[in-house]
Amino acid sequence: MTPPRSRFAATLAVAAGVWVLGDLVRAWAPSLITIFGQAASTPPELMGAYALGCVAAGALAAFLGRRRATGAARVALAVTLGCRVALQVTDGGQAQLVAASLGVAAGIAWLSLTATSAGDVLVVGVAAGTALGVVTHAALGTWGAVWRNDAWGWTLLAVQVAAVVAAWWLVRDHRSSADRPSAVARRTAWLLMPGLLLAGIVFANAGRASAVAGTAGLVVVAVASVASVGTAALRPRRATAWAAAAALVASAALALLVAVDVEGVPAVSPPFALIAYAAGLPALTHLWAASDHGRPARATTAAFGGLVWVALLFVYYAGYDLGYRADVVVVLAAAVLAVVAATGVPRDSVPTRTRTSATAGAPAVLLAGVGVGAGVAAAVTAWLGPSLTVTALDASASPAASEEQVRVTAYNLRMGYGMDGTFRPDLVAETLLASDVALLSEVDRGWYLNGGQDELAVLERLLDRESVFAPAADPVWGDAVLTALPIEESVGTPLPSHGAVTGAQALSVRALAAGAPTWFVSTHLQPNDGTEGVGPQTEDLAAMLRGRLSDGIPLVLGGDLNTRPGSDAHAMLLDLGLIDALDALGTAGVTSPADRPTARIDHLLVTPGLAVSSPRVGESQASDHLPVSVTLTPNG
Repeated sequence: MTPPRSRFAATLAVAAGVWVLGDLVRAWAPSLITIFGQAASTPPELMGAYALGCVAAGALAAFLGRRRATGAARVALAVTLGCRVALQVTDGGQAQLVAASLGVAAGIAWLSLTATSAGDVLVVGVAAGTALGVVTHAALGTWGAVWRNDAWGWTLLAVQVAAVVAAWWLVRDHRSSADRPSAVARRTAWLLMPGLLLAGIVFANAGRASAVAGTAGLVVVAVASVASVGTAALRPRRATAWAAAAALVASAALALLVAVDVEGVPAVSPPFALIAYAAGLPALTHLWAASDHGRPARATTAAFGGLVWVALLFVYYAGYDLGYRADVVVVLAAAVLAVVAATGVPRDSVPTRTRTSATAGAPAVLLAGVGVGAGVAAAVTAWLGPSLTVTALDASASPAASEEQVRVTAYNLRMGYGMDGTFRPDLVAETLLASDVALLSEVDRGWYLNGGQDELAVLERLLDRESVFAPAADPVWGDAVLTALPIEESVGTPLPSHGAVTGAQALSVRALAAGAPTWFVSTHLQPNDGTEGVGPQTEDLAAMLRGRLSDGIPLVLGGDLNTRPGSDAHAMLLDLGLIDALDALGTAGVTSPADRPTARIDHLLVTPGLAVSSPRVGESQASDHLPVSVTLTPNG
């Protein structure tokens, strides 16, 4: 039998590799749409083909290294780790895309080869690596380490490097005994990468959990990730496997399909959706363990599962461009995975693999104590970490307007990614620091394709301000109002799509500005024909605004309206009695694209009772739009 130290070392090696691979995916996926492509302007099938090529390269490398799987896996992991280090020192652009792409390909090759050489500890190791990624991401307040050039980012990278090196050193004694095959079951290898996709989109997504319940959500998903290591090590029975299958599908449906009105804003994930984040990942890892029975995996099996992973990734997110229910795709994928995994447990049989896992032979009381201790540590880390690792900026360095004035900024954030393809919420926060109110578009609160960050929560901590979020495309993508002013009321108004594939809404927040109630409306109109095409949606927005204006309270409308001054849609808003607060800028007021602006499609419109001064278009490259700002003074 393999010595316990060797089993532990092999588990550590798998865990460290999965942790590193997770960070690489966190940079690779958004690099596809911001560097290789240009979001909606690049066909999804083209980006999908590139992504499939990266995974196919990993499969080819695994096939070529199959005869010396252990040694080839170490080489692949070294390349993976080297790419992770390279990402920490790159400054975006093509270097970032190349490092992330090569790292993902190498990581896929490593995981495939490891599935044939360390299958006895693979499931527990993958669960442990996922838990490390979740807990550290939660502790960073979802501002991923791969995007941070501070002490926290470098410290975590050093820990990753140390973990991989230590595992290499210790695992040299790891051998599989004659009575235990070294390869994981083929069924399990097929399900690894699709399962990691489900984890990334929902169950291990700290960003989505944060959007549901703030810091409490971070704590829940962190503790659940630790619990998932235990469920991966449990001995599966048919009953427990089918119970886990039911829990997985129910959790996916609850997290993705259930939405309610919360404090005046519709289509929000309810707080009780935290049940999904508590149950989903433990159910998934138990299903991996349950599937580990049958024919052993080949060197390319997990890589072929990687092709399913990347195909599902783009099928899911293409739904936002093509107009079908993307969330239903994930629930169906969870159902397929659950059934395939649960049917892998023979009747009245316990898979051999679980008898000889990394924890085999340890007293149950000791394991329970370690598990409880790890869970408590994860909870404390997730609870205290965000406030320690995301420090508020010094507001005195950029003072806001006086008590008689209000500085307002409208900014399309592009999910936090700048023209160089990096996630830099600190640069966004610096841009917004001098504003009392920020009307934000394209706010991302946990899309896996964008790295799984709760961008709004990060900005709240950096600016020490309050926000209201309103979903548009789904419960974690939409618009927001971020402000230092006292908020009195918020109302979300869904806008009909009129053929546009991405959803839209108008968020109205009433706050005390210069001592008087003022409506601040944040929206992002969606074109339905590739050019402006926002006329019908502007009519719906105008109908809502008439109701707001009828109460006589001053109003500020801001956001990416996808219309130019002088257009019919722009005139429709001016006909309401609103004033274009940026009109004085003339041709200097162009905002898009940020690196070579040619059009003003970002706007601030105000009621006549607000005097306009200091209109400005910012220069920040932290998005593909430029921010627009104005100072407002109530008349009389």
